[in-house]
Amino acid sequence: AGGQHTIHFLHGGQPQQVTATTILQALGRRPNIDRLNLAVANVATQNEAILVSKDMRTSQPHIFAAGDVNGLHEIVHIAIEQGEIAGWNAVHPNQPPKHYDDRLNTQVVFTDPQVASVGLSERECLHRHLPYLVASYPFNDHGKSLCLGETYGHAKVLCHPQSGEILGAHIVGPEASELIHELIAVMYFHGTVHDLLHIPHYHPTLAEILTYPAEELAGKLPPV
Repeated sequence: AGGQHTIHFLHGGQPQQVTATTILQALGRRPNIDRLNLAVANVATQNEAILVSKDMRTSQPHIFAAGDVNGLHEIVHIAIEQGEIAGWNAVHPNQPPKHYDDRLNTQVVFTDPQVASVGLSERECLHRHLPYLVASYPFNDHGKSLCLGETYGHAKVLCHPQSGEILGAHIVGPEASELIHELIAVMYFHGTVHDLLHIPHYHPTLAEILTYPAEELAGKLPPV
């Protein structure tokens, strides 16, 4: 009534409701494979996507499926990487195959504030029974954020409790979509919080916020 809409849902097993003027329904996409007649080619599917192995092969070894059709991670740069892997493996059958590594899966939401993440979350670590350490730092105590007047959010880093290797990172705040790439680069080389901490960061910049959780985590690790 009065231009208001109400959505009812369950959260933590409890019924909830939220009322707003606009409701955005973003439930994702599904691969457009219905007309490929995959059953005739004996290509297996799972959860409405083409089932592939890490080398992008389908259940038929001579058929590859890269990008959104396999439903692994529906992001442009991932589709490009998978296509390159599939192409290499298809034309180099006598060489060791290349494999898709989901360790660096990245998510970005271009909202205000922006949201970005790479690697594992705390929930995923718990689900996999992986030990981890975590630290975060708020933008409302960060110099450049205060200068910009954009103080909502935080930067969070997860690392292995012994080696300090960064397992994942999450940023909510100004330019999160840009800041996450430094963490992607460090994780690509299996870098640690010590590595992140030793990288020079100019002051005042948004990027230097990443050094604060790194410093806290480094203090929790065994002596090097």
